[in-house]
Amino acid sequence: MKLIMILALILSVVLGNALSADQSGQPVFTHGVASGDVTSTSVILWTRVDRQTSVKVEVWDNPSLTGQKVFQATEPQTSSGGDFTVKIEATGLQPDTTYYYRFRHGNEAGGSVSPVGIFKTAPDSGAPANVKFTFAGDSDGTKVAGLPAFNNFEVLNAARVENADFFVYLGDTIYADSPFRPAPAMTLDEYQAAYRLNRTYLNLTDLLKSTSTYAQPDDHEVFNDYDGQTVDPSRYAAGIGAFLNYMPLRESGLLNDPTCAGSPLFRVFHWGTMVDVIVLDNRSCRSSDVAIACAGDLAPTLPTPFRVGFGLPPSPPPGCLAAINDPTRTVLGPVQKQALKDALLNSTANFKFVVNEYVIQQYWALPYDRWEGYAAERNEILNFIRDPDGNPGTSDSIANVVFLTTDDHATYVNEVFKDRFENGFPAPPTTIAQEVVAGPIATFTRQQSIINLFGPVVGPMRVAQYQAALSLAGVDCRNLNQNSYGVVEVNALIGTATITSKDQNGFPVVNQVAPAVPCTKTLGP
Repeated sequence: MKLIMILALILSVVLGNALSADQSGQPVFTHGVASGDVTSTSVILWTRVDRQTSVKVEVWDNPSLTGQKVFQATEPQTSSGGDFTVKIEATGLQPDTTYYYRFRHGNEAGGSVSPVGIFKTAPDSGAPANVKFTFAGDSDGTKVAGLPAFNNFEVLNAARVENADFFVYLGDTIYADSPFRPAPAMTLDEYQAAYRLNRTYLNLTDLLKSTSTYAQPDDHEVFNDYDGQTVDPSRYAAGIGAFLNYMPLRESGLLNDPTCAGSPLFRVFHWGTMVDVIVLDNRSCRSSDVAIACAGDLAPTLPTPFRVGFGLPPSPPPGCLAAINDPTRTVLGPVQKQALKDALLNSTANFKFVVNEYVIQQYWALPYDRWEGYAAERNEILNFIRDPDGNPGTSDSIANVVFLTTDDHATYVNEVFKDRFENGFPAPPTTIAQEVVAGPIATFTRQQSIINLFGPVVGPMRVAQYQAALSLAGVDCRNLNQNSYGVVEVNALIGTATITSKDQNGFPVVNQVAPAVPCTKTLGP
Protein backbone atom coordinates (compact mmCIF):
# COMPACT_ATOMS: atom_id res chain seq x y z
CA MET A 1 0.00 0.00 0.00
CA LYS A 2 2.81 2.44 0.86
CA LEU A 3 4.51 1.71 -2.46
CA ILE A 4 1.27 2.47 -4.34
CA MET A 5 0.86 5.74 -2.46
CA ILE A 6 4.46 6.76 -3.23
CA LEU A 7 4.03 5.93 -6.93
CA ALA A 8 0.77 7.88 -7.00
CA LEU A 9 2.46 10.86 -5.41
CA ILE A 10 5.33 10.77 -7.92
CA LEU A 11 2.85 10.51 -10.80
CA SER A 12 0.83 13.46 -9.50
CA VAL A 13 3.96 15.60 -9.24
CA VAL A 14 5.09 14.67 -12.74
CA LEU A 15 1.67 15.36 -14.21
CA GLY A 16 1.39 18.57 -12.23
CA ASN A 17 4.74 19.78 -13.52
CA ALA A 18 3.81 18.81 -17.04
CA LEU A 19 0.54 20.72 -16.80
CA SER A 20 2.34 23.76 -15.39
CA ALA A 21 4.88 23.74 -18.20
CA ASP A 22 2.25 23.00 -20.81
CA GLN A 23 -0.27 25.46 -19.28
CA SER A 24 -3.24 23.71 -20.79
CA GLY A 25 -6.68 25.25 -20.56
CA GLN A 26 -7.71 28.79 -19.71
CA PRO A 27 -5.52 31.07 -17.58
CA VAL A 28 -6.46 31.06 -13.90
CA PHE A 29 -6.82 34.11 -11.67
CA THR A 30 -4.89 32.72 -8.74
CA HIS A 31 -4.91 35.21 -5.85
CA GLY A 32 -8.03 37.33 -6.01
CA VAL A 33 -8.29 41.02 -6.85
CA ALA A 34 -7.46 44.26 -5.09
CA SER A 35 -7.83 48.01 -5.55
CA GLY A 36 -5.72 50.75 -4.08
CA ASP A 37 -4.39 54.30 -4.00
CA VAL A 38 -7.91 55.47 -4.80
CA THR A 39 -8.53 59.16 -5.46
CA SER A 40 -11.74 60.97 -6.35
CA THR A 41 -11.29 60.08 -10.05
CA SER A 42 -8.89 57.11 -10.27
CA VAL A 43 -7.78 53.83 -8.74
CA ILE A 44 -5.13 51.12 -9.20
CA LEU A 45 -6.68 47.69 -9.91
CA TRP A 46 -4.69 44.50 -9.26
CA THR A 47 -4.85 40.79 -9.94
CA ARG A 48 -2.60 37.82 -10.73
CA VAL A 49 -2.79 35.03 -13.29
CA ASP A 50 -0.88 31.78 -13.56
CA ARG A 51 0.95 32.46 -16.81
CA GLN A 52 2.07 34.91 -19.46
CA THR A 53 -1.07 36.19 -21.13
CA SER A 54 -3.14 39.27 -21.85
CA VAL A 55 -5.67 40.42 -19.25
CA LYS A 56 -8.51 42.92 -19.51
CA VAL A 57 -10.12 44.85 -16.65
CA GLU A 58 -13.75 46.05 -16.74
CA VAL A 59 -15.38 48.54 -14.37
CA TRP A 60 -19.09 49.24 -13.82
CA ASP A 61 -21.04 51.52 -11.51
CA ASN A 62 -23.60 48.81 -10.67
CA PRO A 63 -23.29 45.46 -8.88
CA SER A 64 -25.02 43.54 -11.68
CA LEU A 65 -22.14 44.40 -14.05
CA THR A 66 -24.57 45.42 -16.77
CA GLY A 67 -24.90 48.35 -19.11
CA GLN A 68 -22.08 50.50 -20.33
CA LYS A 69 -18.69 49.99 -18.71
CA VAL A 70 -17.29 53.14 -17.15
CA PHE A 71 -13.75 51.96 -17.79
CA GLN A 72 -11.94 49.12 -19.51
CA ALA A 73 -8.33 48.51 -20.43
CA THR A 74 -6.03 45.63 -21.36
CA GLU A 75 -2.67 44.56 -20.03
CA PRO A 76 -1.13 43.21 -23.24
CA GLN A 77 1.16 40.66 -21.60
CA THR A 78 1.90 39.61 -18.05
CA SER A 79 5.47 38.59 -17.31
CA SER A 80 7.32 36.16 -15.11
CA GLY A 81 9.46 39.07 -13.87
CA GLY A 82 6.36 40.56 -12.26
CA ASP A 83 5.18 37.11 -11.12
CA PHE A 84 2.28 37.45 -13.59
CA THR A 85 0.70 40.22 -11.52
CA VAL A 86 -1.36 42.93 -13.20
CA LYS A 87 -1.77 46.56 -12.19
CA ILE A 88 -3.96 48.86 -14.28
CA GLU A 89 -4.96 52.42 -13.39
CA ALA A 90 -8.64 53.15 -13.99
CA THR A 91 -9.26 56.83 -14.65
CA GLY A 92 -12.13 59.18 -15.45
CA LEU A 93 -14.20 58.03 -12.47
CA GLN A 94 -16.76 60.05 -10.52
CA PRO A 95 -16.14 61.17 -6.93
CA ASP A 96 -17.86 59.47 -3.98
CA THR A 97 -19.10 56.59 -6.12
CA THR A 98 -19.05 52.83 -5.57
CA TYR A 99 -17.64 50.81 -8.45
CA TYR A 100 -17.46 47.11 -9.30
CA TYR A 101 -14.69 45.53 -11.35
CA ARG A 102 -13.36 42.26 -12.64
CA PHE A 103 -10.55 40.99 -14.81
CA ARG A 104 -11.10 38.83 -17.87
CA HIS A 105 -9.08 36.69 -20.22
CA GLY A 106 -10.64 36.06 -23.61
CA ASN A 107 -13.83 37.44 -25.10
CA GLU A 108 -17.17 38.06 -23.42
CA ALA A 109 -18.65 34.85 -24.73
CA GLY A 110 -16.00 32.74 -23.04
CA GLY A 111 -12.72 32.83 -21.25
CA SER A 112 -11.86 32.98 -17.58
CA VAL A 113 -12.88 35.76 -15.20
CA SER A 114 -11.64 36.90 -11.82
CA PRO A 115 -13.72 37.44 -8.69
CA VAL A 116 -15.60 40.76 -8.61
CA GLY A 117 -14.03 43.52 -6.54
CA ILE A 118 -15.55 46.69 -5.06
CA PHE A 119 -14.11 50.11 -4.31
CA LYS A 120 -15.39 53.58 -3.54
CA THR A 121 -13.81 56.75 -4.89
CA ALA A 122 -12.97 59.59 -2.53
CA PRO A 123 -15.38 62.50 -2.21
CA ASP A 124 -14.63 65.67 -4.13
CA SER A 125 -12.06 67.84 -2.35
CA GLY A 126 -14.74 70.40 -1.44
CA ALA A 127 -17.31 67.93 -0.10
CA PRO A 128 -17.83 67.65 3.70
CA ALA A 129 -18.49 63.89 3.60
CA ASN A 130 -18.47 61.27 6.35
CA VAL A 131 -15.49 58.90 6.13
CA LYS A 132 -14.97 55.48 7.69
CA PHE A 133 -11.83 53.38 7.38
CA THR A 134 -9.96 50.58 9.11
CA PHE A 135 -6.26 49.98 9.68
CA ALA A 136 -3.96 47.19 10.88
CA GLY A 137 -0.58 45.61 10.18
CA ASP A 138 1.85 42.80 11.01
CA SER A 139 0.59 39.72 9.17
CA ASP A 140 2.86 36.67 9.29
CA GLY A 141 1.22 34.04 7.12
CA THR A 142 4.07 31.54 7.35
CA LYS A 143 2.85 27.98 7.77
CA VAL A 144 4.32 25.07 9.71
CA ALA A 145 3.46 21.60 8.45
CA GLY A 146 0.74 23.19 6.35
CA LEU A 147 -0.89 25.04 9.25
CA PRO A 148 -0.72 28.77 10.10
CA ALA A 149 2.06 29.59 12.53
CA PHE A 150 -0.31 32.06 14.22
CA ASN A 151 -3.91 32.31 12.99
CA ASN A 152 -6.10 32.72 9.92
CA PHE A 153 -5.99 36.54 9.86
CA GLU A 154 -9.31 36.77 11.70
CA VAL A 155 -8.57 40.46 12.41
CA LEU A 156 -9.00 41.16 8.69
CA ASN A 157 -12.36 39.44 8.55
CA ALA A 158 -13.56 41.65 11.41
CA ALA A 159 -12.20 44.69 9.56
CA ARG A 160 -14.04 43.65 6.39
CA VAL A 161 -17.34 43.40 8.26
CA GLU A 162 -16.98 47.09 9.19
CA ASN A 163 -17.91 47.91 5.57
CA ALA A 164 -15.43 50.77 5.56
CA ASP A 165 -14.60 53.15 2.72
CA PHE A 166 -11.01 51.89 2.64
CA PHE A 167 -8.41 49.85 4.52
CA VAL A 168 -4.92 51.03 5.50
CA TYR A 169 -2.43 48.15 5.42
CA LEU A 170 0.07 49.44 7.95
CA GLY A 171 3.25 47.59 7.08
CA ASP A 172 4.81 44.20 7.76
CA THR A 173 2.37 42.93 5.16
CA ILE A 174 4.54 39.80 4.96
CA TYR A 175 7.23 38.37 7.21
CA ALA A 176 10.00 37.59 4.74
CA ASP A 177 12.26 36.71 7.68
CA SER A 178 9.71 34.93 9.86
CA PRO A 179 11.28 32.66 12.49
CA PHE A 180 9.09 29.90 11.08
CA ARG A 181 10.64 30.09 7.61
CA PRO A 182 13.48 27.66 6.81
CA ALA A 183 15.53 30.72 5.77
CA PRO A 184 14.88 34.43 5.22
CA ALA A 185 13.82 35.52 1.76
CA MET A 186 16.71 36.92 -0.28
CA THR A 187 15.60 36.87 -3.92
CA LEU A 188 12.67 38.40 -5.76
CA ASP A 189 11.11 34.95 -6.24
CA GLU A 190 11.40 34.17 -2.53
CA TYR A 191 9.79 37.47 -1.51
CA GLN A 192 6.99 36.99 -4.02
CA ALA A 193 6.36 33.50 -2.69
CA ALA A 194 5.66 35.03 0.73
CA TYR A 195 2.99 37.28 -0.81
CA ARG A 196 1.45 34.33 -2.63
CA LEU A 197 1.34 32.44 0.66
CA ASN A 198 -0.41 35.31 2.45
CA ARG A 199 -2.97 35.50 -0.35
CA THR A 200 -4.03 31.93 0.42
CA TYR A 201 -5.72 33.36 3.54
CA LEU A 202 -9.32 34.08 2.54
CA ASN A 203 -9.69 36.71 5.24
CA LEU A 204 -7.05 38.77 3.44
CA THR A 205 -8.26 38.23 -0.12
CA ASP A 206 -11.89 38.82 0.90
CA LEU A 207 -10.94 42.13 2.53
CA LEU A 208 -8.87 43.26 -0.45
CA LYS A 209 -11.70 42.64 -2.90
CA SER A 210 -14.30 44.31 -0.65
CA THR A 211 -12.72 47.78 -0.44
CA SER A 212 -9.70 49.75 -1.57
CA THR A 213 -6.35 49.73 0.23
CA TYR A 214 -3.57 52.17 1.00
CA ALA A 215 -0.57 49.91 1.56
CA GLN A 216 2.66 50.77 3.31
CA PRO A 217 5.73 48.54 3.76
CA ASP A 218 7.71 48.34 6.98
CA ASP A 219 10.82 46.28 7.73
CA HIS A 220 9.71 42.66 7.33
CA GLU A 221 9.01 43.23 3.65
CA VAL A 222 12.84 43.20 3.43
CA PHE A 223 14.28 42.10 6.80
CA ASN A 224 13.96 43.01 10.45
CA ASP A 225 14.84 46.60 11.43
CA TYR A 226 16.70 47.40 8.21
CA ASP A 227 17.87 50.91 7.39
CA GLY A 228 17.71 52.27 3.85
CA GLN A 229 21.15 53.86 4.03
CA THR A 230 22.91 50.60 4.99
CA VAL A 231 20.74 47.89 3.40
CA ASP A 232 22.15 45.65 0.69
CA PRO A 233 20.81 47.27 -2.53
CA SER A 234 19.96 44.00 -4.25
CA ARG A 235 18.04 42.66 -1.27
CA TYR A 236 16.16 45.95 -0.87
CA ALA A 237 15.30 45.96 -4.57
CA ALA A 238 13.99 42.39 -4.35
CA GLY A 239 11.90 43.02 -1.23
CA ILE A 240 10.39 46.33 -2.33
CA GLY A 241 10.00 45.05 -5.88
CA ALA A 242 7.86 42.18 -4.61
CA PHE A 243 5.83 44.60 -2.47
CA LEU A 244 5.14 46.80 -5.49
CA ASN A 245 4.20 43.79 -7.60
CA TYR A 246 1.67 42.55 -5.05
CA MET A 247 0.17 45.75 -3.69
CA PRO A 248 -2.26 48.00 -5.63
CA LEU A 249 0.03 50.99 -5.27
CA ARG A 250 0.60 53.75 -7.82
CA GLU A 251 4.27 53.79 -8.83
CA SER A 252 4.21 57.02 -10.84
CA GLY A 253 4.81 60.43 -9.30
CA LEU A 254 6.89 59.18 -6.37
CA LEU A 255 9.53 61.34 -4.71
CA ASN A 256 13.12 61.18 -5.86
CA ASP A 257 15.89 61.37 -3.25
CA PRO A 258 19.37 60.06 -4.15
CA THR A 259 20.19 59.63 -0.45
CA CYS A 260 17.58 56.85 -0.19
CA ALA A 261 17.78 53.18 -1.14
CA GLY A 262 14.90 53.77 -3.54
CA SER A 263 12.10 56.21 -4.25
CA PRO A 264 10.35 56.80 -0.91
CA LEU A 265 6.76 55.56 -1.14
CA PHE A 266 5.34 58.82 0.24
CA ARG A 267 1.78 59.63 -0.95
CA VAL A 268 -1.07 61.96 0.04
CA PHE A 269 -4.78 61.28 -0.48
CA HIS A 270 -7.71 63.63 0.11
CA TRP A 271 -11.17 62.50 1.26
CA GLY A 272 -13.34 65.59 0.96
CA THR A 273 -12.93 68.40 3.46
CA MET A 274 -12.67 66.10 6.46
CA VAL A 275 -9.74 63.72 5.91
CA ASP A 276 -6.26 63.73 4.46
CA VAL A 277 -4.29 60.47 4.48
CA ILE A 278 -0.52 61.01 4.45
CA VAL A 279 1.46 57.79 3.89
CA LEU A 280 5.10 57.79 5.06
CA ASP A 281 8.04 55.60 4.11
CA ASN A 282 10.07 55.29 7.32
CA ARG A 283 12.65 52.80 6.01
CA SER A 284 13.96 53.60 2.54
CA CYS A 285 15.87 56.74 3.56
CA ARG A 286 16.69 55.94 7.18
CA SER A 287 20.13 56.25 8.76
CA SER A 288 21.50 53.30 10.69
CA ASP A 289 20.24 52.87 14.24
CA VAL A 290 22.49 53.36 17.28
CA ALA A 291 21.81 50.18 19.24
CA ILE A 292 25.52 49.29 19.07
CA ALA A 293 26.62 52.72 20.29
CA CYS A 294 24.23 52.31 23.23
CA ALA A 295 25.28 48.70 23.88
CA GLY A 296 21.61 47.72 23.74
CA ASP A 297 20.73 49.74 26.85
CA LEU A 298 17.07 48.99 27.66
CA ALA A 299 16.03 52.62 28.28
CA PRO A 300 18.81 55.07 27.31
CA THR A 301 16.60 58.17 27.20
CA LEU A 302 14.92 57.56 30.55
CA PRO A 303 15.88 60.23 33.19
CA THR A 304 18.34 59.08 35.82
CA PRO A 305 15.93 58.82 38.80
CA PHE A 306 13.66 56.51 36.85
CA ARG A 307 16.55 54.45 35.44
CA VAL A 308 17.66 53.73 38.99
CA GLY A 309 14.09 52.91 39.97
CA PHE A 310 13.94 50.36 37.17
CA GLY A 311 17.21 48.79 38.27
CA LEU A 312 19.32 50.26 35.46
CA PRO A 313 22.66 52.08 35.76
CA PRO A 314 22.25 55.83 36.36
CA SER A 315 23.38 56.67 32.83
CA PRO A 316 23.52 54.91 29.47
CA PRO A 317 26.95 54.15 27.93
CA PRO A 318 29.10 57.19 27.02
CA GLY A 319 28.21 58.62 23.63
CA CYS A 320 24.82 56.89 23.50
CA LEU A 321 22.62 59.96 23.97
CA ALA A 322 24.78 62.02 21.62
CA ALA A 323 24.26 59.37 18.94
CA ILE A 324 20.50 59.29 19.50
CA ASN A 325 20.32 63.09 19.26
CA ASP A 326 22.69 63.43 16.29
CA PRO A 327 20.98 65.91 13.90
CA THR A 328 22.67 64.34 10.86
CA ARG A 329 20.68 61.11 11.32
CA THR A 330 17.34 60.83 9.57
CA VAL A 331 14.20 58.74 9.29
CA LEU A 332 12.61 60.32 6.23
CA GLY A 333 15.47 61.85 4.30
CA PRO A 334 15.43 65.54 3.31
CA VAL A 335 13.03 65.30 0.37
CA GLN A 336 10.36 63.25 2.14
CA LYS A 337 10.68 65.30 5.33
CA GLN A 338 9.93 68.47 3.40
CA ALA A 339 7.04 66.74 1.60
CA LEU A 340 5.55 65.77 4.97
CA LYS A 341 5.83 69.32 6.26
CA ASP A 342 4.25 70.68 3.08
CA ALA A 343 1.40 68.16 3.26
CA LEU A 344 0.65 69.04 6.88
CA LEU A 345 0.96 72.79 6.40
CA ASN A 346 -1.09 72.92 3.19
CA SER A 347 -3.82 70.53 4.32
CA THR A 348 -7.25 72.08 4.71
CA ALA A 349 -8.79 68.86 6.01
CA ASN A 350 -10.21 68.75 9.53
CA PHE A 351 -8.14 65.65 10.32
CA LYS A 352 -4.67 64.75 9.07
CA PHE A 353 -4.01 61.00 9.43
CA VAL A 354 -0.30 60.18 9.11
CA VAL A 355 0.23 56.51 8.21
CA ASN A 356 3.33 55.75 10.23
CA GLU A 357 5.43 52.58 10.33
CA TYR A 358 6.60 52.74 13.95
CA VAL A 359 5.72 54.55 17.16
CA ILE A 360 6.42 58.29 17.39
CA GLN A 361 5.42 58.65 21.06
CA GLN A 362 8.28 58.59 23.54
CA TYR A 363 8.26 55.76 26.05
CA TRP A 364 11.98 55.11 26.51
CA ALA A 365 12.09 51.31 26.33
CA LEU A 366 14.35 50.12 23.47
CA PRO A 367 13.96 53.21 21.27
CA TYR A 368 16.41 52.21 18.54
CA ASP A 369 13.96 51.09 15.87
CA ARG A 370 11.48 53.89 16.55
CA TRP A 371 11.25 57.63 16.04
CA GLU A 372 12.61 58.10 19.56
CA GLY A 373 15.92 56.63 18.42
CA TYR A 374 16.19 59.48 15.88
CA ALA A 375 15.47 62.20 18.41
CA ALA A 376 16.61 65.27 16.46
CA GLU A 377 14.35 64.60 13.48
CA ARG A 378 11.49 63.48 15.74
CA ASN A 379 11.73 66.77 17.62
CA GLU A 380 11.93 68.70 14.36
CA ILE A 381 8.70 67.14 13.07
CA LEU A 382 6.84 67.61 16.36
CA ASN A 383 8.09 71.19 16.73
CA PHE A 384 6.83 71.87 13.22
CA ILE A 385 3.37 70.54 14.02
CA ARG A 386 3.29 72.60 17.22
CA ASP A 387 4.70 75.77 15.65
CA PRO A 388 5.07 75.63 11.84
CA ASP A 389 6.28 79.19 11.43
CA GLY A 390 8.90 78.81 14.14
CA ASN A 391 7.59 81.77 16.11
CA PRO A 392 6.92 80.75 19.72
CA GLY A 393 4.83 83.87 20.28
CA THR A 394 2.09 82.82 17.88
CA SER A 395 -0.61 80.20 18.30
CA ASP A 396 -0.67 78.48 14.93
CA SER A 397 -0.21 74.77 15.62
CA ILE A 398 -1.46 72.29 13.02
CA ALA A 399 -4.60 70.82 14.55
CA ASN A 400 -5.85 67.25 14.59
CA VAL A 401 -2.74 65.43 13.41
CA VAL A 402 -3.17 61.72 14.15
CA PHE A 403 -0.41 59.14 13.67
CA LEU A 404 -1.72 55.66 12.80
CA THR A 405 0.96 53.14 13.61
CA THR A 406 1.76 49.44 13.72
CA ASP A 407 5.02 47.47 14.27
CA ASP A 408 4.80 47.33 18.08
CA HIS A 409 2.44 44.32 18.12
CA ALA A 410 0.21 45.99 20.67
CA THR A 411 -2.66 48.42 21.06
CA TYR A 412 -1.84 51.93 22.32
CA VAL A 413 -3.89 55.14 22.41
CA ASN A 414 -2.04 58.24 23.54
CA GLU A 415 -1.23 61.90 23.09
CA VAL A 416 2.13 62.62 21.49
CA PHE A 417 4.54 64.86 23.41
CA LYS A 418 7.95 66.08 22.36
CA ASP A 419 9.33 65.25 25.78
CA ARG A 420 7.33 64.00 28.75
CA PHE A 421 9.56 66.05 31.04
CA GLU A 422 9.98 69.21 29.00
CA ASN A 423 7.76 71.22 31.37
CA GLY A 424 8.99 69.45 34.46
CA PHE A 425 7.61 66.29 35.98
CA PRO A 426 4.84 65.71 36.96
CA ALA A 427 3.38 68.75 35.18
CA PRO A 428 1.73 67.55 31.96
CA PRO A 429 3.62 68.44 28.77
CA THR A 430 2.05 70.03 25.70
CA THR A 431 0.03 67.66 23.53
CA ILE A 432 1.21 68.01 19.92
CA ALA A 433 -0.62 65.18 18.15
CA GLN A 434 -2.45 61.93 18.75
CA GLU A 435 -1.30 58.37 18.08
CA VAL A 436 -3.19 55.09 17.81
CA VAL A 437 -1.22 51.85 17.44
CA ALA A 438 -3.02 48.76 16.14
CA GLY A 439 -2.09 45.17 15.46
CA PRO A 440 -0.84 42.62 15.17
CA ILE A 441 -2.90 40.73 12.65
CA ALA A 442 -0.88 37.53 12.98
CA THR A 443 2.41 37.37 14.86
CA PHE A 444 3.63 37.39 18.46
CA THR A 445 2.03 40.11 20.58
CA ARG A 446 4.32 42.46 22.52
CA GLN A 447 3.60 40.60 25.74
CA GLN A 448 4.36 37.23 24.15
CA SER A 449 7.60 38.61 22.68
CA ILE A 450 8.81 39.90 26.05
CA ILE A 451 8.05 36.61 27.80
CA ASN A 452 9.65 34.63 24.97
CA LEU A 453 12.78 36.78 25.30
CA PHE A 454 13.16 36.74 29.08
CA GLY A 455 11.48 33.44 29.95
CA PRO A 456 8.45 32.53 32.08
CA VAL A 457 9.99 33.70 35.36
CA VAL A 458 11.64 37.02 34.47
CA GLY A 459 9.32 37.74 31.51
CA PRO A 460 6.25 38.78 33.54
CA MET A 461 8.45 41.13 35.59
CA ARG A 462 9.69 42.75 32.36
CA VAL A 463 6.10 43.08 31.15
CA ALA A 464 5.23 44.90 34.39
CA GLN A 465 8.22 47.23 33.90
CA TYR A 466 7.14 47.87 30.32
CA GLN A 467 3.64 48.74 31.51
CA ALA A 468 5.15 51.11 34.09
CA ALA A 469 7.14 52.86 31.35
CA LEU A 470 3.96 53.24 29.29
CA SER A 471 2.19 54.79 32.27
CA LEU A 472 5.11 57.16 32.78
CA ALA A 473 4.92 58.08 29.09
CA GLY A 474 1.26 58.98 29.42
CA VAL A 475 -0.19 56.20 27.26
CA ASP A 476 -3.92 56.48 27.91
CA CYS A 477 -5.00 53.00 26.90
CA ARG A 478 -2.98 49.92 26.11
CA ASN A 479 -3.22 46.18 25.62
CA LEU A 480 -0.01 44.25 25.04
CA ASN A 481 -1.58 40.88 24.37
CA GLN A 482 -4.36 41.33 21.83
CA ASN A 483 -4.58 41.00 18.04
CA SER A 484 -6.31 44.16 16.90
CA TYR A 485 -7.28 46.63 14.21
CA GLY A 486 -8.47 50.22 14.33
CA VAL A 487 -11.67 51.83 13.04
CA VAL A 488 -11.83 55.54 12.25
CA GLU A 489 -15.27 57.14 11.87
CA VAL A 490 -15.33 60.78 10.85
CA ASN A 491 -18.64 62.63 11.20
CA ALA A 492 -18.77 65.64 8.89
CA LEU A 493 -21.90 67.09 10.51
CA ILE A 494 -20.46 67.50 14.00
CA GLY A 495 -16.78 67.55 13.00
CA THR A 496 -15.52 64.62 15.06
CA ALA A 497 -13.28 61.62 14.48
CA THR A 498 -13.78 58.56 16.68
CA ILE A 499 -11.02 55.97 16.69
CA THR A 500 -11.81 52.57 18.20
CA SER A 501 -9.39 49.68 18.68
CA LYS A 502 -11.09 46.32 18.12
CA ASP A 503 -10.10 42.68 18.49
CA GLN A 504 -10.33 39.80 16.01
CA ASN A 505 -14.01 39.36 16.87
CA GLY A 506 -14.89 43.00 16.28
CA PHE A 507 -15.23 43.86 19.97
CA PRO A 508 -13.53 46.92 21.50
CA VAL A 509 -10.10 46.25 22.96
CA VAL A 510 -10.03 47.07 26.67
CA ASN A 511 -7.25 48.67 28.67
CA GLN A 512 -5.09 46.09 30.46
CA VAL A 513 -4.52 48.44 33.39
CA ALA A 514 -8.18 49.50 33.61
CA PRO A 515 -10.18 46.58 32.18
CA ALA A 516 -13.53 48.36 32.08
CA VAL A 517 -12.16 51.08 29.77
CA PRO A 518 -12.25 50.48 25.99
CA CYS A 519 -9.40 51.85 23.86
CA THR A 520 -11.48 54.48 22.09
CA LYS A 521 -10.83 58.18 21.51
CA THR A 522 -12.98 60.94 20.00
CA LEU A 523 -11.33 64.07 18.59
CA GLY A 524 -12.93 67.32 17.56
CA PRO A 525 -15.42 69.75 19.10
